[in-house]
Amino acid sequence: MEKRIFSAVVISIGLLWLWAAIAPKLFPDLIKPRPTITAPKPAATSTSQPSPSPAHPVGTAAAPKIVAPKIAAPVAPTAARALTLSRVETDEYIATFSNRGAQLVSFRLRNYKTRSGDNVELVKGRESARTDFPFAIQAHDAPVAERLNTALYEVNNQVGKDGAGVLEYRFAGPDGVTAIKTFKFNKEFLFGFAMAVNPPVPYRVEIGPGIRTLEADEKDSQFTITGNGVVQRDDDLKVIKREKSDRVNIFEYVQFVGAEDNFFLSVLRPEKSAGAVIRAAEFGSGKDKRRELYAGVNAGADGTVSGTVFMGPKRASLLDRYGLERTLQFGTFGVIARFFLVILEWINRYTHNWGWAIIILTILIKLALYPLQHKWMLSMKKIQKVQPKMEAIKAKYRKSRTDPEQRQKMNTEMMKLYQVEGINPAGGCLPMLVQFPIFVGFYNLLSHAIELRGAPFMLWIHDLSMKDPTYVLPILMTVAMFIQQMITPTSADPAQRKMFLIMPIVFGWIFKEFASGLVLYWLAQNILTIAQQMITNRYWKDHPTATA
Repeated sequence: MEKRIFSAVVISIGLLWLWAAIAPKLFPDLIKPRPTITAPKPAATSTSQPSPSPAHPVGTAAAPKIVAPKIAAPVAPTAARALTLSRVETDEYIATFSNRGAQLVSFRLRNYKTRSGDNVELVKGRESARTDFPFAIQAHDAPVAERLNTALYEVNNQVGKDGAGVLEYRFAGPDGVTAIKTFKFNKEFLFGFAMAVNPPVPYRVEIGPGIRTLEADEKDSQFTITGNGVVQRDDDLKVIKREKSDRVNIFEYVQFVGAEDNFFLSVLRPEKSAGAVIRAAEFGSGKDKRRELYAGVNAGADGTVSGTVFMGPKRASLLDRYGLERTLQFGTFGVIARFFLVILEWINRYTHNWGWAIIILTILIKLALYPLQHKWMLSMKKIQKVQPKMEAIKAKYRKSRTDPEQRQKMNTEMMKLYQVEGINPAGGCLPMLVQFPIFVGFYNLLSHAIELRGAPFMLWIHDLSMKDPTYVLPILMTVAMFIQQMITPTSADPAQRKMFLIMPIVFGWIFKEFASGLVLYWLAQNILTIAQQMITNRYWKDHPTATA
């Protein structure tokens, strides 16, 4: 029996890994190929020179490349007379640029809503009039930076109604300081940018601080990522925790750099640059004091910098398309989370309800694990049946419990009893070992999959990615766990059994803050286990395997 249980565990885990390998071929529309972004390292002899443009990864959407402009000197003074806002509208987003500093002042996602029903805004709100909106210039020469960030640029808007085209900003001061900022769009989330400053000064272009303004319930959640920095180098993603970040994190070269939360991402992918920076800044005071991160790429010695920008949802297919898949951090057992996401998306095509998709997936998981769990239940019944014999052996050596030799004899007799009765003492742990990666995979999926953000189930559950505001689901889960504990056979003595009955309360208290989708999965899993146990208790009590 031990060999059969061990084989079942190995086969179950093997099937999960096998599915992760073959799923891209079976479901090409749901799992995109994961290309690798390649970025050559700059020469060791000169870190200040712009790094060569990395080739776009095979299989990703073509990015709108821009060649950084050259500024011929001298240039006649150029500036606008009035503040102008330019909108770029696509099916996915509405971007608003201001000619004051040629900065991005708003980036709203059409297909993602806040709790109040507004479009999600990826440019964090400002507490006061500031000039540090995305694509502001940060320079060692503070007066030059302030001037370029407050000047009114002339606008050449060639963006069509479909959201494709070029938006160009030009400024030239009477003292010869000149700047050009160009943005190129092709209706994709990924858009290009290029900047040039003359005379060349050391500067960088930044996005931040952080990413979007969190809603009230997100601020209170301990499971919400609130503006961590992300940087990828040599295909290795590094996450910089907002609360623990150093003042300045300097990188010689990067594939991309930016900021993230659970569901959204803003990154710069440099084509021509001289390294990158993630820096921290403090906002507010007292209890409201908060550290936020900026991400930027440095201009080269010639005063130019260019690349592409992604600002959008962390949707799996979208990130795969742009080579940003590593930012979809499903963590430990991430391959299982990706597998579940594919299946949930497929089921949701028919249910049109993510909650029912979770329940159906739970049933499928239960069916896959049924043989293993059935073996465990029968094993527990056997242990329960021989409990008097086990207690007799323990009583025999109770007076010699401190004697190592006598305890060894007791263990030998106990193992002999297990062999005679065909009992695997470790059998009860094996189902939990299999369920643990499944649970972790589900947890990571429901914590980071934007596909479930804002997805309603029924009645009071309006968002499966957030906790149940009424705590009804955690209460139902606690009751189900309690019933499961009561009807499940166990070898524990009465005192230990009472201790086990406390576990549902502990789990309920922990799960009350978890995503309601995760609680729904655990509730459904417990109900199915209760049904399985009741069937086993009624129809399998005289089964030959149970009495062998």
